[in-house]
Amino acid sequence: MKPWLLPLLALLAAIALALSSWGDGEAAARAWLCAFVLVSTVPIGSLALLLVQGISGGRWGSDLAPALVPAARAIPLLFLVFLPVIIFRPLIYDWSALKLPHNVLAYYLNPFFFDARTLIGLAIWSLLAWTGAWRNQLFAALGLVAHFIVMTFLPADWVRTIVPGSASAGFGMGFGIEQMFAALGFAAVLTPQAPGRPTRDLAGILVTTLLGTVYFLYMAFLITWYGNVPEKVHWYVARAGNGWPLVMLASFLIGAAAPFLAVLSPYVRREPAALRAVGILVLLGVALHVGWMVLPVYGGIAIAPSIFAILLIAFAIWAVMRFLPFGGARA
Repeated sequence: MKPWLLPLLALLAAIALALSSWGDGEAAARAWLCAFVLVSTVPIGSLALLLVQGISGGRWGSDLAPALVPAARAIPLLFLVFLPVIIFRPLIYDWSALKLPHNVLAYYLNPFFFDARTLIGLAIWSLLAWTGAWRNQLFAALGLVAHFIVMTFLPADWVRTIVPGSASAGFGMGFGIEQMFAALGFAAVLTPQAPGRPTRDLAGILVTTLLGTVYFLYMAFLITWYGNVPEKVHWYVARAGNGWPLVMLASFLIGAAAPFLAVLSPYVRREPAALRAVGILVLLGVALHVGWMVLPVYGGIAIAPSIFAILLIAFAIWAVMRFLPFGGARA
């Protein structure tokens, strides 16, 4: 690939983002939040997988390291990606409309503490990624504990505090598993695998994270919706109109049902090209799910800017990774 191609693609995506949200700063800011949440799934999910492998062992870690290690080491770049969320936060969040107790708004959902939580979380993840914590079993275990603690707060901060807002004790854990699912899809697309055991291992881990994602996120939806929990169901009501249920259905069919049925086939589990197609489906399904979580309350005007923001961030990170030492294929 020509060294100038990725910067050029990032520039074109930036121009398209500006044109698609021309005169509407709110649409651009909200699209950027969606892009940040989506793109961050792969680096953070890659780190989580490496930490798990550091505890459990297994040859799959070295098989997937060429994709997972550079992706995890891209986490420091998320500081720059999060910067527009900090700057344009008033255009994205309206916490005063959440009807929360005053002390929650004053001490938890205040701008300084909101920004600090994400910045501290990114710092912890960056430290774990660049010190290779997964190479020592004790450090991997301690790192995974720290990761779980951070995941308890940050995904809910980014997504569940969007009006109308909702609290969910299991959301962070479910989204953390979805991040690992996305990272495995990324690895399936980019990591060259020899037919046989490596592809079978990857297919098996994909199914594990798929089932975990479905259990935590989709079951939470079913329990809340059919239980008609008043303080939580309104979060789903806000995503129940204007075609968004079809987006959720497409996310399930493309990102969960189709990959699950595909890996039941011995041919798919054996052939790298077939597993690469499954990885593409996984990434598309995760993208649709993140879009369903973030965009409905902002309206359809944010859809096109979100697509261009995702491309801009992805191309920019990829370009930086090609010129800086983000490698290190050893798990």
